Amino acid sequence: MVPRPNPSVLPAADRQRLEAMLRNPQIFAGTPQAIVDETLKRATQVLEQSKANEQALKLAAEQREAALRQMLEGAVPDREAQRQEVNALIQTLIAQIEAALDPAAKP
Repeated sequence: MVPRPNPSVLPAADRQRLEAMLRNPQIFAGTPQAIVDETLKRATQVLEQSKANEQALKLAAEQREAALRQMLEGAVPDREAQRQEVNALIQTLIAQIEAALDPAAKP
């Protein structure tokens, strides 16, 4: 199984710049309205996708941590049950990451 790349998440500085641009579109003074509209639309989409990816990564990390804690604490005594549970978690994580990377959800 080939590891999948992490979904794209904007650095805090880039996110702050985009949010500032959305709050203050006057920075585009003199720019044709069609360009301003498209830029603001794209900035909104990028921010939304980044936030969704960040949430998916956070949830995946929490699930991995919980699974590891459970394994370390010996909460699942049976190796086969452990293997099945880990496989189920992996499938869930794959589905979440694929959903975050879904081209239909991307702008």
